Amino acid sequence: MKFDEYMHDSMKEIAQDVQPDPRMRARVMNAVQIERTKSRPRRMRFAVVAAAMVCVLIGGAFAAGPIVGLASSMNFNQMSTSLDDEAKVEKEAGFTVRLPETLNGASFDNMVAQPVDAIDADGNTVYSYQEFYASYRDGATQPFMTVIKSENDSDEGVSDKTIVDTREVDGITMTYREIPTIFLPPTEDAKPTEEEQAAADRGECFISYGTETRVDGVYHVIDWDEDGLHYAIASNDGDWTADDFFAAAEDVLNTEK
Repeated sequence: MKFDEYMHDSMKEIAQDVQPDPRMRARVMNAVQIERTKSRPRRMRFAVVAAAMVCVLIGGAFAAGPIVGLASSMNFNQMSTSLDDEAKVEKEAGFTVRLPETLNGASFDNMVAQPVDAIDADGNTVYSYQEFYASYRDGATQPFMTVIKSENDSDEGVSDKTIVDTREVDGITMTYREIPTIFLPPTEDAKPTEEEQAAADRGECFISYGTETRVDGVYHVIDWDEDGLHYAIASNDGDWTADDFFAAAEDVLNTEK
């Protein structure tokens, strides 16, 4: 069997019972896999990323209708590590953003414009759009900011029970969520409990596959809309509080385009 066919069949088998929100899942998996894929050989890198994307590429359980998931990937060779490249990356994304030098004290690390594909149940790309991605570093917390056009945003499938706080800042509504995450190896015997799967079905947690061992964590995210763009600042675990995320969001609002 060809390698591509093997990966496709394996991912489809793993993903068939997983139901978290695909857009936010992609953000989680991007952050988890970013360090693991940098130094891998090309073929191994594809395998790791393919496993990471298992829950956003295929499987008919994500949502009703023709679009069943969102797939995105990063080309590390195209990442810019200098804020001087902002205009170039914005041109690739197709829109200008508010890009601060720091987020609540976290230092800018890199940025890239990357395509996001809307996938149907057969694995076909129905449509695509661009996303502006920027990562920051602050000790144990490694926040990242994503910006897309508001028309492409959807929180469908994510329970309101994950909302920790909502605040109005300069007339803009910001919502902060904490979402439990469970990462499992892509093996037949690695399965969530019935209670965990039920919580995922209700949109109260994310279950993803692609790690070597089970890893439990929390996905933190604050998001808002401004001038036709949807901003989100997120991190996996770390030591930031809700106030830290709101402070980071205000850093964005206080930055000129």
